[in-house]
Amino acid sequence: MMRAGPFRTDVNALRALSVLLVVTVHAAGLPRSGWIGVDVFFVISGYLIAGSMVRERVASGRFALGSFAARRFWRLLPAALVTISVVVVLATVGLRPALARAVAGDGAAAAVGVANVVFLARDADYWAASSASSPFQHFWSLSVELQFYVVFPALVLLVWRVSGARDAGRVRALAVGTAGMVMLVSAVWAAVEGVTAPGVAYFDTGARLWELALGSVLGAVSVPVAGSRIGEGRIARRSRLGPRARAALVVVGFVVIGAASFVGPASDGVPIPDALLAVTGAALVLVAGDGLGPVPLLGWRPVQVIGDASYSIYLWHYPAVVAAGLLVPEHRIVGAVCGVGVGVGLGLLSRRLVEVPGMRIGRRRRALSRGVLGTAAVGAALAVGATGAVPVSQSTGSGDRAAPWDARGLSAAIDTGVRADSWPHDLVPGLDAASVGPPPGYEACAWTDIADPASCRFGDPRATRAVTVVGSSVGTSLMPAAAEAFADDAVVRGLTAEGCPMIGLTVEGKSADDRARCDAQRAAAVRDIKRTRPDVVIVTHSYDGVAQQVGDPSLREAAARWYRAAAEFADRVHPSGAAVVFVAAAPEAPDRARCAALRWSRPSACATTLSDAYAAAADAERRVAAERPTVHFVDSSRWYCDAAGVCPAIAGDVLIREDGQHITPEFARRISGVLRDAVTTATAPTATATATATATATASCTPPGGTGSGRS
Repeated sequence: MMRAGPFRTDVNALRALSVLLVVTVHAAGLPRSGWIGVDVFFVISGYLIAGSMVRERVASGRFALGSFAARRFWRLLPAALVTISVVVVLATVGLRPALARAVAGDGAAAAVGVANVVFLARDADYWAASSASSPFQHFWSLSVELQFYVVFPALVLLVWRVSGARDAGRVRALAVGTAGMVMLVSAVWAAVEGVTAPGVAYFDTGARLWELALGSVLGAVSVPVAGSRIGEGRIARRSRLGPRARAALVVVGFVVIGAASFVGPASDGVPIPDALLAVTGAALVLVAGDGLGPVPLLGWRPVQVIGDASYSIYLWHYPAVVAAGLLVPEHRIVGAVCGVGVGVGLGLLSRRLVEVPGMRIGRRRRALSRGVLGTAAVGAALAVGATGAVPVSQSTGSGDRAAPWDARGLSAAIDTGVRADSWPHDLVPGLDAASVGPPPGYEACAWTDIADPASCRFGDPRATRAVTVVGSSVGTSLMPAAAEAFADDAVVRGLTAEGCPMIGLTVEGKSADDRARCDAQRAAAVRDIKRTRPDVVIVTHSYDGVAQQVGDPSLREAAARWYRAAAEFADRVHPSGAAVVFVAAAPEAPDRARCAALRWSRPSACATTLSDAYAAAADAERRVAAERPTVHFVDSSRWYCDAAGVCPAIAGDVLIREDGQHITPEFARRISGVLRDAVTTATAPTATATATATATATASCTPPGGTGSGRS
């Protein structure tokens, strides 16, 4: 049996701080970098695990991998499986059937320790739903830890056995060396991946191991060995610092972690460099506090209670926050308070009723086999319950295709959607239809191969007229409308690329490689337009991208950047002779995976209004059109919103958006006539002269930065 090290109130307080940071950032978005609490947990876990392994080997001359695994199983799995099971049952009762099955599928992945792999695969698909909508999203970190517990102890044991090490000093040195090598390799991997694929690095076990390995180095070194000057408090004592100085360093470590929670990125921070400050603070606490007596305040009873229950609180807080967001979406503060309160309360109960009894069971014989069988049974049950969780094929319309709307018909359909108090029974596509990719038939438009003239090309190849659509994935979602609007008498080509503004903007969340690919695609699109000389170039992007630009500029500066990028694009393609038409995109709205998740949800829960960012981007493009006779602007806001600015989720019996920003193929098809009329009117010579004069007069009264103010 492993002999546990001395209980440390500072480490327990570190757990308390970490879990509170994670809880508050998930509930209220504060502090902005509260996600670093997970990185601190990783360091603590590595410290405790490696320390227990080396301590057992030094004390008894052996390390029982089976007993270690049993203790880990019963320390982590009972509380996790109870959480997963309860959440799946509640999801089955309260969510639409397809979403409930998806939750069960995520629960199965969480139960067997592969949640991070599932979420990584899902979020790597640009068109897939975000993992943030899953109540098990936070299980990614627990999966990383579980994978570490499976591999690292076995690796260290293998090194011990191959080396034949018996001497206590050599046993400890080999553990330190093994952990150090893992740390070095993982740190290099994380640094590279943090630049080339930051979205991948967030969930990737390989990019997180260095944090666990750093803790393992410190934990192994902390074990005392006869004749050595380091171990159990001696790391810090070698500096001849007194207890007060070391206590001060512990406090400094906590301050460093607190500072790190405010200075990093607002979300999805990659491990290197974004987690370095927090990891440094955690290491400082672990080293300076080793062998130190209780530090005032850190031993305060409420702090220790939260630290003791930190694991169970972590398990329960996120499902509670997600549930609160679904139940009271219009009251974010109320939802945040309720989510935190319920999550912490359930965590405290779980600690007492599930977690502690589970640890007691883990000390018994045959606990490992029972734990494995129990976990496998729960995972299998959830997997069976999740059958059908894989999205069904997307429905794009009923058997008899309705005719496209004209302007009056579209306006009436929008008004009907605003007034709707229930979802139509014949909604097209249905709420549970998949939204996992570009429109069927337009897959090549997700990232057009511009070098291939046949890529994302529609219409009669003999036609002498040509229409080109330029844009990000928002442009791809408009392609069914453009194809149906113009393909009868023109060749329609999409020069579109998911995640890439095709005007010269740089947005957050892109790696250096991603930005280079976007720049290359944008340059290729301009060259293609100059070469092919289309009659019309339609340009469309998500206007809410104004708020996603690198550097977090003010709304005024962001709008000015949008204006400069749109003007530059128009000027670069001007030699082609094409008429450039900026078409305002659909306003961003809540994702139906959230706003329509509950069985009793109504369409009004998914409605939105025009944002300041939308108005600023529209104004910027309107000014570009006003200043150039061959550039035009189509205000499409009335395609999606009523006269009062309310933008419903449905138009008649048609679902408008697949997710927060992409329109459904059926809605795109139904607005094809409106798109054709708007583009034809905008580019007509007489209308152009009148519109230009009017827009110029309007623009002269508009400040350069757009209509909005403040920060987005």
